[in-house]
Amino acid sequence: MRKTPILILILAAFLFSCSENESRKRKKEREIPTYRIGVNLPLTGNGSYFAEEFKKGMDLAMEHVGDSSGKIRIEAIYEDNKLNPKDAVTITKKFIEIDDVDLVVTGYTPIIQATVGLLEREGIPTLLTLSSAANIAATHKWAFRDFELESEIMPLLASYAYTSLDLRRGSWLVVNDDMGKDAVEFFSERFIELGGVMPGGEVFEPSELDLRNKINKVMDNDPDFVVLAGRGSAMINAIRQIRERAPELPIICNNTVDNEMVWTALGEDGDFIWYPRPYIDFSARLYNKANERFKAKYGEDMNWLNVYGMTVVAYLVKGLHSSEGDRDVMREYLRTLDVPSIRGRLVMNENSDVNVPHVLYTRMNGQSMQAEESIEVEKND
Repeated sequence: MRKTPILILILAAFLFSCSENESRKRKKEREIPTYRIGVNLPLTGNGSYFAEEFKKGMDLAMEHVGDSSGKIRIEAIYEDNKLNPKDAVTITKKFIEIDDVDLVVTGYTPIIQATVGLLEREGIPTLLTLSSAANIAATHKWAFRDFELESEIMPLLASYAYTSLDLRRGSWLVVNDDMGKDAVEFFSERFIELGGVMPGGEVFEPSELDLRNKINKVMDNDPDFVVLAGRGSAMINAIRQIRERAPELPIICNNTVDNEMVWTALGEDGDFIWYPRPYIDFSARLYNKANERFKAKYGEDMNWLNVYGMTVVAYLVKGLHSSEGDRDVMREYLRTLDVPSIRGRLVMNENSDVNVPHVLYTRMNGQSMQAEESIEVEKND
């Protein structure tokens, strides 16, 4: 009978110890800061392919951060704006008023234009992507862009078309928006400066599918090549319908052509296309380790959009860790960004744009390959 009180004491001591351990664990968890990234992208509907591929890269990086860091927690709050500016504004207000996010990632020009002012007024650091509109971040203190710029890639393509492909007379067929306008402007300026001729071209609406009449007008200019900028089905149809007239005419595109959905739809019609792709160091140990994880998760190699998402998260997490949630410090970190990555060295310039190294690719026999004598924009280890 005497054993009973002893057993009770042992049990009580054990329970007290467990309670103390649990209490210390909870205290330790409370001491680890949590930072929230609000991600406002069109994950369904128009524009969803680019956004979803970007998100896959973000997710891969977020999982790695969760597995490897016991110092901070990063939480990504994904919201689908369906490429609707009104929905994007509603999501932005939720991020501000309810989620209390530490920074926001958003993309596409109409969405950025609708929301960046709200984030600016609240002093929330914002990373813009999936938009090539000129100076979209330059006039905002709290906004910074990391994506391809027409002002950089189109002169690069123009130089290659003139000097390496020996093309002299071009025309253009581009979507009727800022991307199409900028693509023509920056390509033509450089091509004409080199001695080429761009006598005219046509624009099309994003919803247009039969572009034959406009293509006939483009062909009336007797071009050596056509500059094409568009998205989705309209761009796919434009390429197919150009091929009806000229099966091997060189087509110069910006990066919107470079996704598996487009290449699969086009098949052999996708040949004789030249386009830019961000530089990626495929030999880097970091790339190969990340690609192994990506293949295990998705069953395919990372594409350039996946790499974009992954590298963006890498430097944002570094900034959140070093700033300890201080928005002013985080803004200064982004303003002076200078980090190595598998995309080369990423440096923020005076226009609040990350300088993005590029390599030119071509499509032949249904395969993408680096263009011979490809011009590479500065890339660093």
